[in-house]
Amino acid sequence: MNARLLIVAALLSAVAIGTIVVLSQAQIIFLPYFTPAKIEFQGLQDEYPVNGSMTYTVSLKGYGSNCIGFTAQTVRKEDSLPKGEERVAYFSKTDDCRKISISQGPYNYSQSFSYSGHVVLGHPGDYRVEVAVYDEISKQNSMEMRAFRVK
Repeated sequence: MNARLLIVAALLSAVAIGTIVVLSQAQIIFLPYFTPAKIEFQGLQDEYPVNGSMTYTVSLKGYGSNCIGFTAQTVRKEDSLPKGEERVAYFSKTDDCRKISISQGPYNYSQSFSYSGHVVLGHPGDYRVEVAVYDEISKQNSMEMRAFRVK
C-alpha cells in the first residue's frame, strides 16, 4: 500500500512540475529561468518604398532583470559584397549594472524599447532586422529577426 501511494505521489509531482514548465515556456505564468524572453515587433512593415524610412518598436516579454544589453541592426542582402550583406543601420545600448538597483521580475508591461530614426532604405532588395537582448544578470540571450523588402 505504501509503495503504491509513493508511486502515485511521485507521478503527481512529475505531472505538476511538467505542467509548470510547459506553462512558463508558453508565457502563461512567469518563473525565473523557466520563462524565455520573447521579442515582439510593432510597426515593422513587410515592404517599404525606395528612399523610404522605417520606424518600429520592440517589446520584450518574459522574465529577467532590469539590467540588459540591447542591439538592433538592419542588414541588406547584397551578393556582390564579400560577406553577401551590408549593414544599413545599427543601434546598441547596454545598462551599467553598477549604477542601478537590480530587480528581477516579469518583463511584461515594464520593459519596452523603442528604436526609431530616419533610416533611409535607398536600394531595392531584401533586408532584415535583427534584434538581440542579453540579460546581464541571468545571462539569458534572446534574438529575433524579421525580413522585409524594399521596392
